[in-house]
Amino acid sequence: MVLNFIEGRSRVTVAKTGKNGVPYLTFKPFENMKWLRNGFSTREGGVSEDIFKSMNLAHNRGDKPENIVENFKRIGEAMEMPAENMIYAQQTHTSTVMRVDHTRCGMGVIKERDFHDVDALVTNDPGVVLVTGHADCIPLYFVDPVHKAIGLAHAGWRGTVDNIAAAVIKEMNSAYKTDPEELTVVIGPGICGRCYEVGDDVAVVFRRKYDTKVIRTKVNTPGKYMLDLHMANMFNMQRAGVLEENIYVSDLCTMENSEVLFSHRATEGKRGGCCAFLEIV
Repeated sequence: MVLNFIEGRSRVTVAKTGKNGVPYLTFKPFENMKWLRNGFSTREGGVSEDIFKSMNLAHNRGDKPENIVENFKRIGEAMEMPAENMIYAQQTHTSTVMRVDHTRCGMGVIKERDFHDVDALVTNDPGVVLVTGHADCIPLYFVDPVHKAIGLAHAGWRGTVDNIAAAVIKEMNSAYKTDPEELTVVIGPGICGRCYEVGDDVAVVFRRKYDTKVIRTKVNTPGKYMLDLHMANMFNMQRAGVLEENIYVSDLCTMENSEVLFSHRATEGKRGGCCAFLEIV
């Protein structure tokens, strides 16, 4: 199903299937970086049931813990990123970035975290798999091919307006001497600007920082607006120094494609979660 869904339709995303038959997505801009592995899970190939069917990777939705662990093992095997090497961010819609290494491997996946309130991770340690969770919020992939460093972020509307993208770039510059102009970034699958409806409370915050292309009044619907988080994060990256030609924006909307990607809006919160993955080999 996933292969048929993606084939011929995406300029940025590639659908693959692991040796164990589990499907996942990767991104074309990273294909020639042989020192890098990247991925994004789908709803297929796991063991979870009911509203979590089947590759649920979200711990906080009510699914059985043993199912989630098994799902991580399966998607990890498919992508050749073992679950015991993963570090799963503990997301609370902050703009907090944490530098990690192999000493935290397994946290949030097969063992407890020793950190909280972290929505982005960075590393230059090979074999460490960065993980963030998503079900409409935007995954941001940062790759520094010069210094062999990476970052991964979860950007909902709060993280976006608080500019988590710039926070990741600042941390990578401090830790690894990353030059923003040398970064390759992918703004991954999430809810698109055609589907993400918000109210006055969110609109007023975005109107202070972005132009009308990012936040638009919904036609014939007073007090409702359409918010484009992909575009807002693209602007954030450009303002932080990333070159426009090095920014790649996914054309996959989670809400429009909720049969293959988890979407909070499409299911009114009755759902599991996908994950983004990034690793230096």
